[in-house]
Amino acid sequence: MQAPKILPWVARKAGISEGDALDAWRRALVDAAAYVGVRSGATFDRVAVDRFVALAHARASVLSARAARPAPSVTRRWPPGAVAQRCAA
Repeated sequence: MQAPKILPWVARKAGISEGDALDAWRRALVDAAAYVGVRSGATFDRVAVDRFVALAHARASVLSARAARPAPSVTRRWPPGAVAQRCAA
């Protein structure tokens, strides 16, 4: 089955690349075939598209969680005695 025409749109809406969306589509086809039992028919198509949208949403959540991590903090450490020298001056 060819990739759906909505694949680029779903990828843009989810904030993932079209390559990731295509991987999600291929995975959705495998999952739909396992669930329905055949690789044709309206039920298979519906399950495949539903699974594709769910996988795209899940990948978007993973990517946004990675992007939302705070940057590592850097603490500035003064050399020993530098604080005392600055206070004495």
